Amino acid sequence: KRMKARAPPPPNQPSAASGVPSELKSPAETAVISDQNLVSMKENMINRLVNFTAILPSGMEQKCTVQGSKAVMDVLVDLCSQYHLNPSQHSLELKSSGTQQVLSYKPNTLIGALDVQTVLLKEKIPEEKAKRPLPRVPEKSVRLVVNYLKTQKAVVRVSPEVPLHNIVPAICEKCEVSQEHIVLLRDGITGEELELTKSLEELGIKELYAWDRKKEPNRKASLRSDAIEKEKTRLLGLFNEDRRDDK
Repeated sequence: KRMKARAPPPPNQPSAASGVPSELKSPAETAVISDQNLVSMKENMINRLVNFTAILPSGMEQKCTVQGSKAVMDVLVDLCSQYHLNPSQHSLELKSSGTQQVLSYKPNTLIGALDVQTVLLKEKIPEEKAKRPLPRVPEKSVRLVVNYLKTQKAVVRVSPEVPLHNIVPAICEKCEVSQEHIVLLRDGITGEELELTKSLEELGIKELYAWDRKKEPNRKASLRSDAIEKEKTRLLGLFNEDRRDDK
């Protein structure tokens, strides 16, 4: 005789497969269960309320609560709208709870999927402004009259605020004098030697005498000769003026 087929178990009874211990389940079954748990955890994170501290560009702190299903970009738009700021000119920096590490995210990342404690609302620096160098303040300069070789004159534009030893190279180049042989004097008559640590402003001068020790070894004789030449020039000028007046 043919035996009857065994009847299926009642619907409310667990199947034989469900009673199998997890360690005896196949890797495929275990992977499906772990994926389901992961999805469930993510859903719980996304559906929860997220509390964080928002720090505005002004430094003011504000406690905020948003749905975890809100994208980070939407959080930015909401914050900017609330405080009358332009979203295109601002960005968010997210910091984790505890360690306060900066979190990486994409604009469409859901805020609930991140362990956020602090949100910094930062103003973007325009690329042109960041690259543009600061405008240079024009350096103050004056015309310095340099007398040399008794009757020669030269004009050098220099800063009146730097020590004289800083402008000696410019004077030497203009007057074709070696730095080893030059001595700066207040004038060609008194022969007062100027302190190289002082500036033109401190000395209150815009004219000086550059004495070349190599070409004019006898300083006193050179200065006396220079004084005589200047006196001759002055007298000649007065004489010419008298002649013009007589006419």
